Order: sequence, then C-alpha cells, then structure tokens
Amino acid sequence: MTTATISRAVHRVEIHPTAGDPVALRIMHDADAIGVTLSAARTARVYLIEADLDDRQLESACVKLLADPVNERAVLGASPASATLIEIHPLPGVMDPVAASVRNALRDLFDIDAEVTTGVRYEFEGVTPGQADTLARRLLANPVVQAIHTEPFHPDELPKGHEHDSPITHVQIRDLDDPALEKLSRAAHLFLSLEEMRAIRDEYRTLEREPTAIELETLAQTWSEHCVHKTLKSTITYRSDLENDPIDWINRPGHTLNPDGSVTIHNLLKSTVAAATHELIEEGIDWTLSVFVDNAGIIAFDDDHAVCVKVETHNHPSAIEPYGGAATGIGGCIRDIIGTGMAAKPIASTDVFCVAHP
Repeated sequence: MTTATISRAVHRVEIHPTAGDPVALRIMHDADAIGVTLSAARTARVYLIEADLDDRQLESACVKLLADPVNERAVLGASPASATLIEIHPLPGVMDPVAASVRNALRDLFDIDAEVTTGVRYEFEGVTPGQADTLARRLLANPVVQAIHTEPFHPDELPKGHEHDSPITHVQIRDLDDPALEKLSRAAHLFLSLEEMRAIRDEYRTLEREPTAIELETLAQTWSEHCVHKTLKSTITYRSDLENDPIDWINRPGHTLNPDGSVTIHNLLKSTVAAATHELIEEGIDWTLSVFVDNAGIIAFDDDHAVCVKVETHNHPSAIEPYGGAATGIGGCIRDIIGTGMAAKPIASTDVFCVAHP
C-alpha cells in the first residue's frame, strides 16, 4: 500500500494547448503590426496553487478542473523553455477572478483552503530578449496591475496581505472661499461643481466638523456624472434659432414654454428620448419589447429572437489607467446584457469615442 505525499507548497501547473494555439497566432499578428516579426510563438496558462495537496489530488485537479483533455494537456512544474520566455502574472493584491473560481472549486472538490494565482506563459522564437520585452510591455501586460517575468515564476510561497495603518484624515473645508473650493475639487480629483462644493461645505458647517477624506470621496462618487447622469436628468433651458419652430413645445411632455420664447425641459432624458420612444409605441411600433425597464433595452429581431442593446457613458480614467478604464466601461455593458431578462448572450460590442471641442 502506498501513501500519497501531502505538502503545503506552491504547486505550479501549466496548461498547454494540443490542437492549435489561437492566442499565439493572434500575438504573432499583433507583433507584426508593431514591427516585430515572430517565427513562432507558444502560450500556456499557469496556475500557482498553495495548498495541502497530495499527488493524486493535484492530478485530479488537473483533469477535472484545470485542463480540457480534448485539446489541452497539463504539465506539473515549469516545462523547459525552448525559446525566449515571458510570463505575465497579476501583482499582489490585484483581483484575479479566475483564481477565485479555482479556489472555490478546490474547496468543493477536496474540502481544502488554497491560495491561488494565475498567469500566462509565452515563448517567442526569432526575437531578442529586448524585442520580447517590447512585446510584453506593448501587447501582453498592463504594468499597473501585472508583473513581467523572464523566467518561470514559481515562488516558495504566494504573496500574502499585511497589516496597513490607515489613519483617518479630515479635510479642512468649512472655512474655504469659492476659489479654494474649486481648487480642492480639482486637486482631490472630486470634479464637483462650485455649487456642489458649497453644498458640502455648508453641510459640514451645520454638522460643526470637517469631513473625512473618505466622506468626500463618497460624495464625489455618488454625485458623479457617471453614477447619476446629472446632465441627462437635469432641467435645461433651450432657445430655438428658427423663426417658425415646427415643434409644438407646449404639448411636449415635461416641457414648459416661457414668456421670452425659451423652453424649459424638465429631466432631459425622460422628456425627450424616453418620451419619444413611448409615443412611437403608442402609435403602433411593436418591435420594442422592453424599454427603460431592464438592464438593457430589448427589440424584436424575428418571431423567435430578440436583440438586447446597452450603451454606457464611461469617462475613462485615462490619466492613470486607460486600458482598465475602457475595460470597465465595456464590462459594464456586457454585465447588463447578461443581466437582462433570464440572461442574454453578448455577441458584439460597440464604441463611440467623444472628445471635447478644441
């Protein structure tokens, strides 16, 4: 009778494709676009699992969880590199959703608590280490959240969190005048209007204390254009330049015709786009199945299929993290498509890029 070896260690598992490598083909195409020609490329997913696993459990995890036996093979440890190697792993503390799923699955399979992190291994033929580094930084990694390694990453233990002292800080706002309020809004990246900053200052004067930094951040987030669509929900005044305006403003929902000829529109989105949509439905349009109700709008495609459409205003945090900001906007739309009805299937993304007037 043999006894399985159990060890609390960092187990490295590589998952290599066996029936073509579409990720490698894409990278070769993208590399060529930036002037780097690869003669060959190979990729593999990497899992680092720190847990009390015996050999049989580790092999079982590879077969049942990590690799698809139809078109993938698992390698325990680091396989020898036959070309220039690059590995991309998340930095400590960065969210790793795949690792979280593996961690939960290992708990279900073996009733163990494991620490897991993931990565991707790349091998490039026909390039120098310097060219491989260029590919890593321009195509493969986001240095804000990912680390670049030039050899297989297999630490003795995975990075652990540590205690961090976060003292409460208060922001002096009650005695600020208008220019100082505007300066604080910009310097603290609150991006609130002067009127909003005055409201915050006056409220804390009433409370007879200064706000904490996190309170200011919370107010700025809650009052942000992205979160509450202040412009779309706002009341605006509009004046037409046409001598004979064809629009009957008096009978438009949410519109008020003023004595000076200007028009006040109450709740811009509700009184224009939404109102016009509902009017068309009342007039007989029957292909709008669900509008302004669920996480996305739904229109009929044919008798059996519908199309869900979601657009999202998203101001990319381009000064710090442009790629992640764009991904957040895209991810929000995909999330809402999946969350429509009993769950729709995302099939395509659209993009509209707007810039300010020069």
